[in-house]
Amino acid sequence: MSQLTLDLPESLFRQLAEQAAREGISLQHYVVYSLTRVLTAVDLEKQKAVFGDLLSRYSEEQAEAALQDLLAHRQAVP
Repeated sequence: MSQLTLDLPESLFRQLAEQAAREGISLQHYVVYSLTRVLTAVDLEKQKAVFGDLLSRYSEEQAEAALQDLLAHRQAVP
């Protein structure tokens, strides 16, 4: 694991600490969880854009066939 030291505004630190306490987890775990959620959301938006592009460029049947082909040939994430 890597480490990162951050200087946070006191108000942000308090908000994060309070939310972590409400969730019943450490501040460190809450920050990692929050960052992971943001990155996952960004990735999902990129995927939506790609599928939206497929739908706009191809007929629904062609887009569905391309999606099924993609799903059939994707590699499992390690």
